[in-house]
Amino acid sequence: MNLPYYAIKRRVTTVMVFAGIFFLGAVALIGYPQELFPRINFPQITVVTDYVNAAPEEIETLITRPLEEAISSVGGLRRVESISREGKSIITVSFNWNQNLDFAALAVREKIDLVKERLPKESEDPVVLKFDPLSRPIMILSLTGNLAPVELKRIAQYVLQDNLEKVPGVASVSISGGLDREIMVELDQGRMQAAGVSILEAIDAIDKANISYPAGSIKKGLYEYLIRTVGSFRSVEEIGYTVVNTESRRKLANVERGFIESSAEEMRASLDSKRQDAEKGITEKRLVLLRDIADIYDTFGERNTVSKYNGKENVSLAIQKQASANAVDLVEQIRRELWFLSGEVEGLGAHAEIVYDHSEFIKKAVNNTRDAALFGALLAGLILIFFFREWGSAAIVAFSIPISIVGSFFLMKMQGITMNTMSLGGLALGAGMIVDNSIVVIENIFRLREEGVASEEASVRGANEVFWPIVSSTLTTEAVFLPLIIFVPGIAGQLFRDLSWAVIHCLNISFLISIWLIPMAALYVKPRTKKGRQHERLQKTTAYFQAMSPRKQNIFCGTIVLAGLGAFLLSILIFNLLDTEVIPKVDQGQMMIRVNLPVGSTIEATEAVVKKIESELTKIDEVENVAVTIGSAPGGRVGEVSVDPLRRSQAIVLVTLKKDRKRPSHAVLRDLQEKLSLEDLKNTDLEYILQENEFEFAATGGKPIVVEIKGYDLDLLQSYAREVEEKLKDISGVSEILDDIGDPTPETKIEIDKKKAALYAISARDVSLTAKAAIDGAIATDYKEAGREFDVRVRLKESDREDLDKLSNLLLYSDTLRISIPMKAIAALKPGFGPSEIKRKDQIRTVVVTAAIRKGFQEKEVLRDAAAVLSAIEYPNTYEIKLVGKAQEVKESFRRVLFAIILALILNYMIMAAQFESFIQPFIVMFTVPLAMIGVALALLITQTAVSIISLLGVLILAGTVVNNAIVLIDFINQRRIEGIDTVQAAIESAFIRFRPIMMTAITTMVGLIPLALGIGEGAELQAPLAISVIGGLITATIFTLYVIPTVYILMVRISDAMIGMPDVESF
Repeated sequence: MNLPYYAIKRRVTTVMVFAGIFFLGAVALIGYPQELFPRINFPQITVVTDYVNAAPEEIETLITRPLEEAISSVGGLRRVESISREGKSIITVSFNWNQNLDFAALAVREKIDLVKERLPKESEDPVVLKFDPLSRPIMILSLTGNLAPVELKRIAQYVLQDNLEKVPGVASVSISGGLDREIMVELDQGRMQAAGVSILEAIDAIDKANISYPAGSIKKGLYEYLIRTVGSFRSVEEIGYTVVNTESRRKLANVERGFIESSAEEMRASLDSKRQDAEKGITEKRLVLLRDIADIYDTFGERNTVSKYNGKENVSLAIQKQASANAVDLVEQIRRELWFLSGEVEGLGAHAEIVYDHSEFIKKAVNNTRDAALFGALLAGLILIFFFREWGSAAIVAFSIPISIVGSFFLMKMQGITMNTMSLGGLALGAGMIVDNSIVVIENIFRLREEGVASEEASVRGANEVFWPIVSSTLTTEAVFLPLIIFVPGIAGQLFRDLSWAVIHCLNISFLISIWLIPMAALYVKPRTKKGRQHERLQKTTAYFQAMSPRKQNIFCGTIVLAGLGAFLLSILIFNLLDTEVIPKVDQGQMMIRVNLPVGSTIEATEAVVKKIESELTKIDEVENVAVTIGSAPGGRVGEVSVDPLRRSQAIVLVTLKKDRKRPSHAVLRDLQEKLSLEDLKNTDLEYILQENEFEFAATGGKPIVVEIKGYDLDLLQSYAREVEEKLKDISGVSEILDDIGDPTPETKIEIDKKKAALYAISARDVSLTAKAAIDGAIATDYKEAGREFDVRVRLKESDREDLDKLSNLLLYSDTLRISIPMKAIAALKPGFGPSEIKRKDQIRTVVVTAAIRKGFQEKEVLRDAAAVLSAIEYPNTYEIKLVGKAQEVKESFRRVLFAIILALILNYMIMAAQFESFIQPFIVMFTVPLAMIGVALALLITQTAVSIISLLGVLILAGTVVNNAIVLIDFINQRRIEGIDTVQAAIESAFIRFRPIMMTAITTMVGLIPLALGIGEGAELQAPLAISVIGGLITATIFTLYVIPTVYILMVRISDAMIGMPDVESF
């Protein structure tokens, strides 16, 4: 189809087509979802299994290893990592990035089902969760008031949590801080022994006494009556009237306890006669009630978590959004719901305050990127006016910018692409490229009109002459983004996918505009005459060059080519001097401090350390708010930081900085680290996490230096870890050296004599449950009041559970023999120490040492030094010490992007070969890519920007953009040679003709990216390296294209002439 001809003949239709594209895009913008970053689906699944009170080594042997062995046979696995700690097994399964996570989760569940029977019966069923390391609360609320912690928690649960979880798009609302109402039954061990009652019997009695059960129905006359038993506790006092034993049973127990020291065989022989004697004492059958052996309180549960905001204790609520929810719209809905609930909350004497709103940063970052794109488009329009020297031509070309950008939103919305910093960055990048094709077309149309061709003929002919060159240039630009979409896995591929599609959609629409709308619109504009001066310069340059002898011409051309090659080699040297990073840091004005005290530390000890940290934070001017969470409620999660709850010896301090601060986050963090280097914190591990490292934290584990030590013996692994730490301390620039070994956990092992336990028919489960109930307590039942349920916890009173001798006298009841014996008859209590947790990677025990890099030191050099010192450590072949983390991720990320660049160059070569019908001419065009590298290296060096996958993405984009001008330039040279013009004259003349369009397309693209390159505003740091790379590469590539490409063309023609005779255009 001859679109230029059709556009001129059907002008109204043409206008309506592009008005429709703009209209659809404008409609799509209504309610367009906004996010900070593209949705990244991490291919990770976490399997969590609880086994209450089991030691880490038991967890590893009984749960973790069987599950790992089963899961490892699932297809598409990258690695399997696990943590075995007290009472919990956590297995993280990482799959290949192209894996369907729903099918993978199903396969994991199937493998778990095959080995579930091998797991301990007392353990909980494994839970399979999809895990997103970037998941964070969309909002955090602080609930305060002059109320008891129990009352605040109730308001948080029944007013805020219940209602907020009903808001569409809210995934969960987790609560930290406060206390839960609990009915506490504290057993007195002395009275229990006197009554002959074991803990498990008391728990069972309470459970059986609190029941309401349907009994059926009876018919009476014309009616049917339901019969049900109502036995639920109606008051706390009623719980005390639960029957746990009888006097006859107590006598029986006393008689039986007299035989504890006798052999089991003797006891069995005389058991029947003794029981008969005891049963003769049954006369009164006096009941033993729960109140006789226990004190019952309506109180609150043990404090497992503390939440504070700016030094004051509160109850905090972390609101998590669903993956598909629009973050900005969801926050608005939550705010509306909070406005409705505020009256009820304040009527109860509390006050809810929003202390963190992630949507604010999202809106600022998105708006900043949007404004940068709009400002860049405006600058591009001004550049067009400057070059065209009149408004008409500039307006026609500039009009393609809003049509292409707005129209792209319609296509992006159909694909499910959100409005985020990367997709808007793609539109900002495309804003400068959009006008390239239109400039080429309108310049060619005006050139023909200046030569005397009629307006309509010039429009049709001018567009058709450059049709295939602009098709080729559009395809070469789009081809560089295809590898990112299809072939680059990992965070890089998913992060750049939205950007790639945004650019592709812009370019496709702009291509249609250039060959459809521009020829028609050019009819209404009169070009400004500019031929005279350009023609005069062309004649002088041609005469000067042709006056040279062929030898001097070759020397001149060779000098230009060698200069270009020399500059390229210099750029390689500069790249080696630059620092490297995976992804640029985005300063979000937040930092997190993870506080780790020795395992076993009390919540009070942790709170005391946190108070010292809070005190130092108040001295830093840039700090606005400080939110603290110590420990987690059982089964709870704190801010979605981990699938594993915090222990009482752990805390998270979330620091929010002022928006008008003068120092960046990393400078504030460095100041804080110096202040917290206190002597009284020497036994505390502090881990600092900047929110600016979000993607890097997910990709590398959060620290630049990560050393994995693999083996089997925990003591030997610990020894190697200490040696690694000492080696790293000797490297200048290394700080925050930590390991994940943890201090030994103080523990008391209850070692069961299996033979004696079998004789008394006591199971290990009975011993474990008795010990658990005595110390930690067991939930016997629930107490209902006003439609709410509260736990009824049973355990020993404090004085009994803190004495190991008393614990050894705990009664164990045998259902088989109907006797009660003390625990010490079949088990021994032995104090000691054990590992706090055991980590494994790919089914091998692993210890990890991490370290940070001080500001001012090049990461590349420090990582090189770290690799050198680690290679000097000697260890057996059965062990492994390997530097991973950022070092490995940098190599892997760069390898992926370099693969994409090579693939893009191959695709571009194939497109250009098809365009020119030549195997040689594409190599001439691709000579512009190394010329662009010169500018990239210099731009990164001048701006002190590290080499990252974002800056390498700029190189990838250059591989598709810098060739565009060369494609049109070579095409013009070919056309001149077909017309019979000498090669030298054709090259010089084409360079002059294409000078202005080349400069216009390059400058509009560069100017359009200046706002992004400046990196001003929230979230701009992510796109700045890309813009800097593209601008630097375009500067050198544009300059060299006008001189080097014609020169290389002339040399290649002469080399071909010398080898095979003068070639015609078609064969060259």
